Amino acid sequence: MGDVPERDPNRVYYNSGGFQRSRPILTGPDAKETFEEIPIIDFSEVLSSTPNVRQRLAEQVGHAARNVGFFYVENAPVSHAKIDRAFELLESFFTQPEEIKKQIDCNKSNEAKGWQPQQTVGPNGVLRESYSMGNDYTEPEQHHISIAPHGSVSLNQWPSEHTVPGFRKAMYDYYLEIYPFAKTLIQIFALALGLDETALDQYFQKPLADITAQYYPAQAPDSKPVELLFPHADFGVITLLLQNEVPGLEVLNANGIWIPAPPMPYAFVVNTGNYVEAWTNGRWPATVHRVFGKIDRPRFSLPFFVSPSPDVVVKPLQELFEHGEKPKYEERNVGQRQVKGQIGSRQDHPMTKMLRKLVPKEEDWRWEMLSQPHLLPL
Repeated sequence: MGDVPERDPNRVYYNSGGFQRSRPILTGPDAKETFEEIPIIDFSEVLSSTPNVRQRLAEQVGHAARNVGFFYVENAPVSHAKIDRAFELLESFFTQPEEIKKQIDCNKSNEAKGWQPQQTVGPNGVLRESYSMGNDYTEPEQHHISIAPHGSVSLNQWPSEHTVPGFRKAMYDYYLEIYPFAKTLIQIFALALGLDETALDQYFQKPLADITAQYYPAQAPDSKPVELLFPHADFGVITLLLQNEVPGLEVLNANGIWIPAPPMPYAFVVNTGNYVEAWTNGRWPATVHRVFGKIDRPRFSLPFFVSPSPDVVVKPLQELFEHGEKPKYEERNVGQRQVKGQIGSRQDHPMTKMLRKLVPKEEDWRWEMLSQPHLLPL
């Protein structure tokens, strides 16, 4: 391996769109006007039947999306009891013996769903493990969205009812409330962009929606704050994050300064991703963020990631262009990008090996190949 390039201490380094980038840290007369806190928006009237009420909410969301890329959602239509139960069962799962968790190792799922074993993340040797579930139309809980075609295989994996009683029910109780709220939030985005409320719905007929719960075991009480997750921007449309009481999330402003996004009880931290940045031709940024802090207690986070349907090709939306404006972003197939992000980076995953053998060109990868492996060329 070659030497790691020396980093300029006056710049911040991060990943965005699959590439490593950097920006200068600006202070004094060089500093730009930028945000210094994360906006808090009350969503208690998000389901109002009054258009003006939803429009006022959309204006607040649009301001936050343009100028910050992050905002808190208070009073979302998601049950507090179901949030509590999801965290309770996740803690129960993660504290199971390793031989129990190995039964649903992510290498057994074509989309790497299930348990991701403990691994080192960040430059400081921090340990993390995760559990993920998402689109799986073989499961009756998702039949209101779609029913898997003949020949489909299961993608999600669940611990047995004997080892973690109620786990699947708790995850789906939460999923089936956050999923419709996320689709409602997409409609608020459309209003904020000056479009008809349902203008973006066409891209979310069968959206890719994933829960990826993260668990950071507690370190020594006298440990120092460290970087737990490398700075990055999300590649989807939106992320709706819940955190337990252990802080760590930070958001990068235009001056290269990290702004804390501490936990707030039952409040979602929402951020826009690379697909929204592309749709808006850069007007709504995919803002860089990281996890940095002291984990003298176990840290749990519960992000819900949403992307368009896998057959959608994301590109700047012409209806948002001003006169003479040119597109700044290339077209991206959502399904191909999902497979590359979920599977392509896992070199030892069985599905990765199969794809690289049977479909050598990554641009030919499609999400349906994971759930319907019979579509792969033999």
